[in-house]
Amino acid sequence: MTDLHTLLGGSTPENNLAEEYARVVDHFGRIAGAIEDGNLYYAWDKVSGLRSALDAFEARLGEEVTDDGETFQRFAGRDLDGAKTATAAVAFARAYRAGQLLHPAEQIKDEAVRQAVLDGEERTRRFRAELDG
Repeated sequence: MTDLHTLLGGSTPENNLAEEYARVVDHFGRIAGAIEDGNLYYAWDKVSGLRSALDAFEARLGEEVTDDGETFQRFAGRDLDGAKTATAAVAFARAYRAGQLLHPAEQIKDEAVRQAVLDGEERTRRFRAELDG
């Protein structure tokens, strides 16, 4: 488990939903980058990944419940801590280009989590700079 996951409380329903959200953001960013580059084949290829990520996100929010043999979907999000989900969603999404554009680090209210995210981003920036250097 990474330091960020530890700070966020490990594997919780809120963190699991946040990871699904980050996956959606990642795919959306990949499609946006492909369009910016004019690589329409890559954009087309990533659409199915986005669709899959959205399906997983939707499934995480809903829960199949059987009541007297009847199966239906209900919204399960009301059982989650919205503030914890928001913190984790921003923290996980910022690992991706689109997440950094959509979510400023200041949206992370927990100082330790925000610092862990910013430290990780700085390590990545230095690593990329070394590769380019």
